[in-house]
Amino acid sequence: MTNLKSVTKNAAKVSKNVRNLWVVRHGVEQAKEVGQRLKDEKIDYIFCSPFIRCLQTATAIVSQLNTDAKLKLFVEPGFCETLCVTQFPPGCLTAKELFNNFDLVDSEYEHFLKEFLPEDDEYICELRIKKTIESILEKYSGNILIISHGSPIAAIHTVLGRKYRYVGYCAISKFVVTPTSESSPTNRENKSGHHDIHSKYNFKCTLAGDISHISDRSNLHTRELL
Repeated sequence: MTNLKSVTKNAAKVSKNVRNLWVVRHGVEQAKEVGQRLKDEKIDYIFCSPFIRCLQTATAIVSQLNTDAKLKLFVEPGFCETLCVTQFPPGCLTAKELFNNFDLVDSEYEHFLKEFLPEDDEYICELRIKKTIESILEKYSGNILIISHGSPIAAIHTVLGRKYRYVGYCAISKFVVTPTSESSPTNRENKSGHHDIHSKYNFKCTLAGDISHISDRSNLHTRELL
């Protein structure tokens, strides 16, 4: 069984003309509250958007975790901001470049998304998220933490939970993942063609945008489409 936990990035109050924004001090404190919430959970892997504000969020979270292992951050472009709402191509650095400022980054991690493609709408983002999560689940198991942005997290809810949710800053969502019979090695070898992610895995959403750990819940930018 695999657990997917997702956390949205924090607000960053700098020029609107700058797309790869830094998190303000208040946002870092919110991220630490996430870490306190998750401190006793055994996190096996952390996948993070390459945008700086997400790396700051991830670093603050890890600083609060009770773990003997030195967790590394896997910088995964597949979880970057929706490309129809940011500059294209996105102005993000590679893992090797980010390592200079974020020493938790695993500079040897081989990311799944190899090329940024234009995204005319959020549906294309959903396809990117779906492909990225499928790739991760094929290779990794255990407790997986994903740190991304509002629209990609909403896409995770749409893809896995079949319901759009735009959750607030530093909100936590959790999906319990169990494989179906079709995901067994024998069936994968004997069947060809496209399969929906739900034919391979069952997803149970046990937390959806939870903010009970956040002390100051003003301006969290939470909204939901039903």
